[in-house]
Amino acid sequence: MAEITKAEIEDFLAQANFEFKPGQGAISFPIIQRIHRRLQQGKRFSSIKVHEDIITDGHHRYICMSILGLEFETSKGGKNPSADGFEWKKLNVDLNDYDTEADIKRYEELYD
Repeated sequence: MAEITKAEIEDFLAQANFEFKPGQGAISFPIIQRIHRRLQQGKRFSSIKVHEDIITDGHHRYICMSILGLEFETSKGGKNPSADGFEWKKLNVDLNDYDTEADIKRYEELYD
């Protein structure tokens, strides 16, 4: 199982053609690492929420599934008025972990 790097994520975001637009300007690299690892282990996640053509929930899952060439489901998400104008190639790949310790533990119980 290959561990993904920040540079690989940034290169992918700069070069890939995406079906949907991002609804936020940054993603958490530690979350990407965890989801990427779990997907390689065969774990499955909930659908990506989309309003019109903008992702409202599931950016990390969407990126990881796209990198791995996995199919994903979408469902209707709520409109986010501040979600327009972001671009994948300009997304900040943040080294900070957006999950709390409680979130991390809950996800470990669900997926590990």
